[in-house]
Amino acid sequence: MFNRSYINGHKGHPHYIANSKIASLKKNVSFSSEEEDIVSVIRSLSDPTKLKIFIVLHKVDEIVVSDLAIILDLSQSAISHALADLKKLGLVKCQRCGQLTCYSLADTTKKDKFLEFFTKFL
Repeated sequence: MFNRSYINGHKGHPHYIANSKIASLKKNVSFSSEEEDIVSVIRSLSDPTKLKIFIVLHKVDEIVVSDLAIILDLSQSAISHALADLKKLGLVKCQRCGQLTCYSLADTTKKDKFLEFFTKFL
Protein backbone atom coordinates (compact mmCIF):
# COMPACT_ATOMS: atom_id res chain seq x y z
CA MET A 1 0.00 0.00 0.00
CA PHE A 2 2.66 2.54 1.09
CA ASN A 3 6.40 2.28 0.49
CA ARG A 4 7.56 2.15 4.09
CA SER A 5 10.60 -0.13 3.88
CA TYR A 6 12.22 1.85 6.69
CA ILE A 7 9.71 0.34 9.15
CA ASN A 8 10.54 -3.33 8.42
CA GLY A 9 11.50 -5.17 11.59
CA HIS A 10 9.89 -2.59 13.86
CA LYS A 11 6.50 -4.21 14.37
CA GLY A 12 5.69 -4.12 18.07
CA HIS A 13 7.70 -0.94 18.68
CA PRO A 14 5.77 2.09 20.01
CA HIS A 15 6.51 4.08 16.84
CA TYR A 16 5.16 1.37 14.54
CA ILE A 17 1.93 2.36 12.82
CA ALA A 18 0.11 -0.12 10.59
CA ASN A 19 -0.62 0.82 6.98
CA SER A 20 -4.35 0.83 7.70
CA LYS A 21 -3.82 3.37 10.50
CA ILE A 22 -1.65 5.50 8.15
CA ALA A 23 -4.48 5.48 5.58
CA SER A 24 -7.04 6.38 8.25
CA LEU A 25 -4.92 9.27 9.56
CA LYS A 26 -4.32 10.53 6.02
CA LYS A 27 -8.05 10.59 5.38
CA ASN A 28 -8.75 12.23 8.76
CA VAL A 29 -6.56 15.27 8.04
CA SER A 30 -7.96 15.90 4.56
CA PHE A 31 -10.19 18.97 4.43
CA SER A 32 -13.48 19.39 2.60
CA SER A 33 -14.02 22.64 0.69
CA GLU A 34 -16.04 24.02 3.63
CA GLU A 35 -13.20 23.12 5.99
CA GLU A 36 -10.71 24.79 3.63
CA ASP A 37 -12.80 27.97 4.02
CA ILE A 38 -12.53 27.65 7.79
CA VAL A 39 -8.75 27.17 7.50
CA SER A 40 -8.51 30.40 5.49
CA VAL A 41 -10.44 32.19 8.27
CA ILE A 42 -8.09 30.73 10.88
CA ARG A 43 -5.12 31.85 8.79
CA SER A 44 -6.56 35.35 8.65
CA LEU A 45 -7.27 35.43 12.38
CA SER A 46 -3.65 34.52 13.08
CA ASP A 47 -2.95 38.21 12.38
CA PRO A 48 -3.06 39.85 15.84
CA THR A 49 -4.91 42.96 14.59
CA LYS A 50 -7.66 40.94 12.92
CA LEU A 51 -7.99 38.65 15.91
CA LYS A 52 -8.27 41.62 18.29
CA ILE A 53 -10.94 43.20 16.07
CA PHE A 54 -12.81 39.90 16.00
CA ILE A 55 -12.66 39.71 19.82
CA VAL A 56 -13.90 43.29 20.22
CA LEU A 57 -16.75 42.63 17.79
CA HIS A 58 -17.83 39.70 19.98
CA LYS A 59 -18.19 42.09 22.90
CA VAL A 60 -20.20 44.86 21.18
CA ASP A 61 -23.20 45.05 18.89
CA GLU A 62 -21.60 47.57 16.51
CA ILE A 63 -18.53 49.76 16.47
CA VAL A 64 -16.98 52.41 14.24
CA VAL A 65 -13.40 52.40 12.93
CA SER A 66 -12.33 55.38 15.04
CA ASP A 67 -13.40 53.61 18.26
CA LEU A 68 -11.58 50.44 17.22
CA ALA A 69 -8.48 52.53 16.54
CA ILE A 70 -8.65 53.98 20.06
CA ILE A 71 -9.24 50.58 21.69
CA LEU A 72 -6.43 48.84 19.78
CA ASP A 73 -4.08 51.85 19.70
CA LEU A 74 -3.67 51.54 15.92
CA SER A 75 -4.21 53.86 12.97
CA GLN A 76 -7.64 54.03 11.35
CA SER A 77 -6.12 52.88 8.06
CA ALA A 78 -4.69 49.74 9.70
CA ILE A 79 -8.10 49.01 11.23
CA SER A 80 -9.89 49.65 7.92
CA HIS A 81 -7.52 47.33 6.06
CA ALA A 82 -8.04 44.53 8.60
CA LEU A 83 -11.83 45.06 8.53
CA ALA A 84 -11.83 44.84 4.72
CA ASP A 85 -10.09 41.45 4.93
CA LEU A 86 -12.51 40.21 7.59
CA LYS A 87 -15.44 41.46 5.50
CA LYS A 88 -14.11 39.65 2.43
CA LEU A 89 -14.05 36.43 4.47
CA GLY A 90 -17.66 36.97 5.48
CA LEU A 91 -16.90 37.44 9.18
CA VAL A 92 -17.78 41.13 9.38
CA LYS A 93 -20.59 43.22 7.97
CA CYS A 94 -21.00 46.97 7.84
CA GLN A 95 -23.86 49.41 7.56
CA ARG A 96 -24.12 53.15 7.25
CA CYS A 97 -25.36 55.06 10.26
CA GLY A 98 -25.55 58.66 9.11
CA GLN A 99 -22.02 59.66 8.17
CA LEU A 100 -20.49 56.74 10.07
CA THR A 101 -19.91 53.17 8.97
CA CYS A 102 -20.67 50.70 11.75
CA TYR A 103 -19.11 47.24 11.82
CA SER A 104 -20.40 44.06 13.47
CA LEU A 105 -19.97 40.31 13.19
CA ALA A 106 -21.69 38.92 10.11
CA ASP A 107 -23.27 35.87 11.73
CA THR A 108 -22.81 33.64 14.73
CA THR A 109 -22.90 30.35 12.82
CA LYS A 110 -19.22 30.82 11.92
CA LYS A 111 -18.35 30.28 15.58
CA ASP A 112 -20.20 26.95 15.58
CA LYS A 113 -18.40 25.88 12.40
CA PHE A 114 -15.04 26.67 14.03
CA LEU A 115 -15.90 24.51 17.04
CA GLU A 116 -17.13 21.65 14.83
CA PHE A 117 -13.95 21.89 12.78
CA PHE A 118 -11.65 21.57 15.80
CA THR A 119 -13.60 18.75 17.43
CA LYS A 120 -13.03 16.68 14.27
CA PHE A 121 -9.40 16.24 15.33
CA LEU A 122 -9.93 15.48 19.02
